[in-house]
This record gives sequence, structure tokens and C-alpha cells, in this order.
Amino acid sequence: MVSKMWEPEKKDYEIINNVYEAIKKQLSVLHQKTGCPDLYVYNFIGSIQNEWHPKSCHSIARKNKRVD
Repeated sequence: MVSKMWEPEKKDYEIINNVYEAIKKQLSVLHQKTGCPDLYVYNFIGSIQNEWHPKSCHSIARKNKRVD
């Protein structure tokens, strides 16, 4: 069964934008304070992204936590 992709409603745009900007700011802080290369930040984001993949153990745990 294929579920419909979630799309934000108009009321969600502000929080989405705020989170996006906060993440970018924190990544800039990481980059500036450590001097790490852009590739490190890119891979760092990828690690976080993997935790949100629908089949990851983190995602499954979040779904199970909501059900309980």
C-alpha cells in the first residue's frame, strides 16, 4: 500500500521555515567553531537524514511510541 505523501498546510509554513533557518544557523555555528570542511557538514546532515528514513529503527521507534 502506497500512502500519499504528506504536504504541509498553510498554517505549517511558519514553523517549517523557523526550523529550517534554525538548522542552517546551527550548522553555520558548527562550521565556524570547528573549522570542519563543508563535506563534513554534508555527511553530518546525511546521518541525521538517515535517522528519519521511514524504515530506520529511529523512525520505527517514533511510530511505535505514538501508537502506545
